Amino acid sequence: MTLDEAVAAVEASLDDDRLRVDRHRAREDEAAFLLLVLDTSRGRLEDDRPIANGPRLVAKVDGTVTRLTLPDALARADQMPLAGE
Repeated sequence: MTLDEAVAAVEASLDDDRLRVDRHRAREDEAAFLLLVLDTSRGRLEDDRPIANGPRLVAKVDGTVTRLTLPDALARADQMPLAGE
C-alpha cells in the first residue's frame, strides 16, 4: 500500500467536509501508516456537532482504518519514521 492509497482510505472513512488528511506528517512502518485528520473549520461553525479529527492508523495489508487515541498515536509515532524517509 502506498501513502496515496492510505490517504484515500482515510478520506473514504470521513463523513464531514471540514476534515482533511495531513499527508506531510504521515508516519510509516512495515505494517501501517499513521495519519492525522485535521479540522479545517477553525471553530467558526454555528453548530455544536463533534468533529471526528485526530489520528488514524491504516493497515497496509488490507487498508483497514482505525481511529486512535492521542496517547496511543504518540506512542506509535515515536517508533515510526516519517513516511518516505
